Amino acid sequence: MNYLALLEPWLKTLAVFVGVVIFLGLTRRLILYIITCLTKNLSFDMAEIIEQIFEKPIKLFIFTLGFYYALSVSPFNYATEYAFVQNSCHTAAILSFFWICYNFTSSTNGFLVKTLNKMGLGVDPSLGNIISAFIHFVIIMLGFAMIVSEWGYNINGFIAGLSIGGLAVSMAAKDTLGNVISGMIILTDKPFSTGDWIVCNGIEGTVEKIYFRSTSIRTFPQALVYIPNSLLTNTPITNYTRRDRRRIDVTVGVVYSTTPEQIQQIMQKAEAFLYQNQQIFDEGISVAFSKMDASSLNIAILCYTSCVNYNEYIKVVETINFKLMNILAEVGTSAAYPSTSIYMETPINYKTEQ
Repeated sequence: MNYLALLEPWLKTLAVFVGVVIFLGLTRRLILYIITCLTKNLSFDMAEIIEQIFEKPIKLFIFTLGFYYALSVSPFNYATEYAFVQNSCHTAAILSFFWICYNFTSSTNGFLVKTLNKMGLGVDPSLGNIISAFIHFVIIMLGFAMIVSEWGYNINGFIAGLSIGGLAVSMAAKDTLGNVISGMIILTDKPFSTGDWIVCNGIEGTVEKIYFRSTSIRTFPQALVYIPNSLLTNTPITNYTRRDRRRIDVTVGVVYSTTPEQIQQIMQKAEAFLYQNQQIFDEGISVAFSKMDASSLNIAILCYTSCVNYNEYIKVVETINFKLMNILAEVGTSAAYPSTSIYMETPINYKTEQ
């Protein structure tokens, strides 16, 4: 038996398979080289990410292409005329294309967010996840529709079903969809970010995370509060983290025995100290004899500090209070405290005329 004659028809098939294996090995190096040339001028390293995006889809495409040509030169070349084989190869090619698109828009590799930031469109990572999920849904639907159409099925009914189903879902979950859209508005407008200290709807605390439906806030008693995003977009929000200064309002009450000259000395010394303090803004300093209260003469001190962090802010207030105590001692007076004065009058004795 001549085995060589039996194997001869398969030699071309074997040669195609070997060529595909060699080509697959060279493709990775070629893609790496091309990516390196294209990304060498970028400020961030994307070569490894782009390699991961293309690697598996390209392998699938090359393997499918190699299989088809190997089959076309084999003794079973008539199989390439079958609709099943042709549709399978076309499906693999479509799948490879949409696989690449899916990988490009994935939130796990950060390519989408980095690209948008590179283009000057600053995108929060949370917003990037929402955009990525939406694009993934569109890519999957388009890919599914093209593959189904490739196999000869009518997709008009499928599209109509999606429209009716989408309408039913949107009506049933309008509140949830409203919260999701509000979450995208929050991430776009950025009234606050993760870690900011805010007050909203009577809730005060630090923003921990912005979700699709709600935002979690850690209150100062360490309770975790979830606020629907739709409520956040329709309620005034006070963001304390983003202020550039913090107000200090101190009232010094001195005893009524303090003379006008002593009050003027207190105000002059306090004002001089505030202007010399590097943590106090020069503009906005106000020191004035504000009120003659029931049991004290009040001096109102108003200024602004650059320390917006609470721990730093309270230390500045502490420094001012210590300085005021020293000023009162220097001037020779003291702070007043709530008191009541009682005056006793000696009764007048009237002699009764006899």
